Amino acid sequence: MDERRPDLDTPPEQGAPAGAPVPHAAATAVAGAAEADAPPAADRAHWYDRVENGVTSVVRVVSAVLLLAIVLTISWQVTARYIPDLRVPRWTEEISLIFMVWLAMLGSGLAVRAGEHLSVDVVTRQLPKRVQRGLERIVWLAFAGFGGYLLWYGWELSQRTMAQTFAATQLPVGWMYLGLPFGGALMALYSLRNVFRLPHPELDEVIESAHVRGNWTVRIAIVVILAALAGGAFMLFGGDVLFGPVGVLLGGVGVLMLLGVPIAVALGLASLITVMTVHLIEPSMRALPPLIVAQRMANGVSSTPLLAIPFFILAGLIMAEGGIATRLVEFSRVLVGPIRGGLAHVNVVASMLFGGTSGSAVADVSSNGSILIPMMKKRGYDADFSVGVTVASSVQGIIIPPSHNAVIYSLAAGGVSISALFLAGYLPGAMIGIFLMLASYVLALRRGYPSDSRPPFWESLKVSFVAIPGLFVGLIIVGGIAFGWFTATEAAAIGAVVAFLVSTLIYREMGFKKVWRVAQQAVRTISIVIFLIATASAFAWLMAYLRIPAILASSILGFSDNPIVLLALINVLLLMLGAIMDMAPLILILTPILLPIVTADPINMSAVHFGIMLLMNLGLGLTTPPVGTALFVGCAIGKIRIERASRAMIYLWPPLLLALILVTYFPWFVEVVPRAFGVLN
Repeated sequence: MDERRPDLDTPPEQGAPAGAPVPHAAATAVAGAAEADAPPAADRAHWYDRVENGVTSVVRVVSAVLLLAIVLTISWQVTARYIPDLRVPRWTEEISLIFMVWLAMLGSGLAVRAGEHLSVDVVTRQLPKRVQRGLERIVWLAFAGFGGYLLWYGWELSQRTMAQTFAATQLPVGWMYLGLPFGGALMALYSLRNVFRLPHPELDEVIESAHVRGNWTVRIAIVVILAALAGGAFMLFGGDVLFGPVGVLLGGVGVLMLLGVPIAVALGLASLITVMTVHLIEPSMRALPPLIVAQRMANGVSSTPLLAIPFFILAGLIMAEGGIATRLVEFSRVLVGPIRGGLAHVNVVASMLFGGTSGSAVADVSSNGSILIPMMKKRGYDADFSVGVTVASSVQGIIIPPSHNAVIYSLAAGGVSISALFLAGYLPGAMIGIFLMLASYVLALRRGYPSDSRPPFWESLKVSFVAIPGLFVGLIIVGGIAFGWFTATEAAAIGAVVAFLVSTLIYREMGFKKVWRVAQQAVRTISIVIFLIATASAFAWLMAYLRIPAILASSILGFSDNPIVLLALINVLLLMLGAIMDMAPLILILTPILLPIVTADPINMSAVHFGIMLLMNLGLGLTTPPVGTALFVGCAIGKIRIERASRAMIYLWPPLLLALILVTYFPWFVEVVPRAFGVLN
């Protein structure tokens, strides 16, 4: 899951905790039943709820079965390769692609129902509640309209491709694309449902607990960043370009996102609007058919390397729920607890170890933070520092492999080696950890934070031994790829299976209910990411069609030809964008624009080097207001306001920036490990 939405969803209709507000759908039915003088309305509500809940239950089961089928299919592919006299099947990846497209589209409908699609709603949160709710209803109507587009043109695309067949299975390609109209229908229906029953995703409670609404720190950050970006756009593109199709595309997506439209839909709608108006605004350009958006979306998700993303997300969720985080925290106490400010160092090392298995900053904050922040506060650490060090150290989870964001970058960059990206992240991730530990040590001396005693020898040995299976999951994924035993997709699938076995058979912390919850979380998170990749693919194609990367490259290189200055400008741009937007969409949008610039004269940076620099910049954005979800989750766990946590981060951002500067200007830190393994020339 990009990164900014924690996978905390349990639909309100299921398993609401005691004392929680009655879910809207249930409340409607109860209220209707209580109205003795209006039985017809009550009956209608009851009938609709039963049908809608029944359809949702079927979609959930089908989606979970599709996910299981993909895991088993790819696992069989790996197993067959290493069993003598057993022929490696050629059909596995084709079947998995069909299942993945259907999973992504059906799961996107479920994510719509739960209100979980990634959005930049920090601006609308500053508005009065009544205006905010009105905008939300308009947003859901826009989402329903885009779902209707997918239903109509997705059906047309699937029928046009029925005559094309896959190479191994000879199945029609149209069967895969049939997922688009079915998913579009679900999105439209659930969006219309949300118009009347606004969803309340758990992230809303997290953000509200961080006091984002009416917060002047957030408001000032929004104004400054938006003003800087608007001014920069006019400087780079000029008024003539911005008042043409380029302005429709870029301005459209910007306005839609500021209104709270989910990022994936904003990309899709802006692309569709541009396609329908490009010839009207610029008669010299040929008219484009509306079908091309659906076609480019389909092309974006029919890629075999894309299969790795669902497995990495699933493996990370299993690790977060399966007791691995607790074991890694205890193991970290054995390693660094006795140092002054011991629990802060434990926090950093645990993030390093858990980030290297989950690949998610938000998962890191959610899992480690729920253990360590209360523990640190109890031992006398200031609440703001406890939250700050947890949030800052979570950036390691994006850099240290395995990271599904690195896989997204690999796809957006046109197939950069995933093994090289994974190995390139080790040293920069370790640098972040070391610098944060040094800063924590200095603060511990100044503030009088205590050290943490190491357990007795035999207990320490036991803790270390118990942590080995959890560490093994990450090692088998990265090692399998680096040594050529598996492809990235196969390694991720094996990692998910191993994580499941460790959590259920060794740690025994995943019963059937937790497995089902993880499966549902994985379906929605995977679907959000894949749907985002689909619409971003259409958006990226239009950017190339309108020559936006070439225009931007010309403007930047016209400003300066000094590589040091150019890299500084690019870093500032990435930091500003990372502060207001989620990581996955930024990777998909910015990579096609910036990669050609940094890999050409005068910068001549390798694609692997730029990938790590990009991830570090956007990871820093997760820790900053106004849209730093890792910061929001940390504030919710620590029960402090966002401005208080931001004051603590003032001491922790410099170590992160120092690591970023070293990575930016000294390629050795990124390239030494992959070169040692022979995966980077």
